[in-house]
Amino acid sequence: MPISLLRLLTVTTVVMLVAAAGCIGGASSGNSTGSASERTIIDSAGREVEIPAEVDEVICSSGGTCVRYLVYIDAADRIAAVESGEGDSSTNRAYVLANPQFADLPVTGSSRGVALDLEQVMVINPQVIFTVGSQLVSNESSGALTAADTMQTKTGIPVITIASGSFQTAESKQQLYSSFRLIGEVFGKESRAEELIAYIEATLADLERRTCDIPESEQKTAFIGGLSHGGAHGLLSTQSEYMPFIWCRVKNVAAGSGIQSADFPKESLVYADPEYIFVDAGTLNVQDEISAFEDIKSPVYANLQAVRSGNVYATLPYTSRQTNLETQLVDAYFVGKTVYPDRFEDIDVREKADEIYTMFVGKPVFDHLNANCNNLGFEKVPLTKR
Repeated sequence: MPISLLRLLTVTTVVMLVAAAGCIGGASSGNSTGSASERTIIDSAGREVEIPAEVDEVICSSGGTCVRYLVYIDAADRIAAVESGEGDSSTNRAYVLANPQFADLPVTGSSRGVALDLEQVMVINPQVIFTVGSQLVSNESSGALTAADTMQTKTGIPVITIASGSFQTAESKQQLYSSFRLIGEVFGKESRAEELIAYIEATLADLERRTCDIPESEQKTAFIGGLSHGGAHGLLSTQSEYMPFIWCRVKNVAAGSGIQSADFPKESLVYADPEYIFVDAGTLNVQDEISAFEDIKSPVYANLQAVRSGNVYATLPYTSRQTNLETQLVDAYFVGKTVYPDRFEDIDVREKADEIYTMFVGKPVFDHLNANCNNLGFEKVPLTKR
């Protein structure tokens, strides 16, 4: 074979091999791109969940907590449907007031998150479902499955569990922050999650700085009444670990009672005789008992020093559909300003409230929320019967 022809065949063979390699490489790149359309996250229950690389439409299956946290992380525009009541403009939940568009979204279940309509969910077909908690569901064929696993199997939609967390303990606060970071990871809003966490830490540090050196002998006593739990309640509905009191070093006369969401004995309140009484404005919605605003006018309480001195005040409700964290912080500043005015003399509580609301839900909703509470928030409670 002539040398020139041999060279030509050799070059042609090399070119074909390179081209083939290029095709193989291209196929490999295509597969990589396909896998890049999904990613794996670890949810709060330790479950590995495959989700789309970009998440634009989600729903929540666990009532207020889930929607609230998504709003906190600036993901309200990703919510494709809500549960009943999440579009109510007369509510005292800041995250709802800041997002009136929720009223126009499809409804997926009951107002307490008990009966999620899975058929409706599959019609909406979100990319991801969020749920709160990790309740186990018995299943004979597959052992113990979480409720999230069961929902994911039934719908074919990825389900992410987030922990509710709280401000109550260091551990529950870290659970809260982990949930914020998880939500941030899902939506590519990691910096927003860190911004909110840093703000919370700075706020709690500010409350600590203002009251940390108050001697126990000089700490005032107080009672919080009218707290909602599973609905509105009367005056004696309280918490033994009411965080605004703890943060501001106010002695809770119900402390040590073990009451988290229940009634304090009337006789115990009279005996404790607190210097201040705060009434949660959520009691306005009470139906089956007397409103705390009316009950406090009873002759039974007439000789309490808080009543005689007029130190009975209304706070904004923060326990509607679990804890509204931003209003919990707002109430703490009002409690501090009321009980220790010299320690909070630079604070305008309404301005501080809107600063906090803007950070958490994106809008200054104090006036709207307070109007829904008959403008009683942060005011003295009238103690005379009309």
